[in-house]
Amino acid sequence: MKACTHGKLMQRKISERLVTQIDFSCLFDSFKMSSDSRHVTFVAKSGNKWFVVVDGKEKKQYDAIVVLGRGKIVFDTPTSLHYLAQNGKSIYLVEENIE
Repeated sequence: MKACTHGKLMQRKISERLVTQIDFSCLFDSFKMSSDSRHVTFVAKSGNKWFVVVDGKEKKQYDAIVVLGRGKIVFDTPTSLHYLAQNGKSIYLVEENIE
């Protein structure tokens, strides 16, 4: 591939490698923004554990985060949210306060 930069032709070599695979379906179902648009959260997975990411910071890992169907991440106020998480046979209501 050749690109023109200030009248000169230059050669570009392009390569790619797979870094990770993302299941975007869970991201779109779980992506939420606070009412003041200052905070953002979504669900992510590492290995076989799931966790919520708030403003780029990973929270506690669980066996599952319930976001499909009736479950979802809810901002109660611009600085607090809650969601349902599962570890084993137990379901937890997780409440987070954002600094």
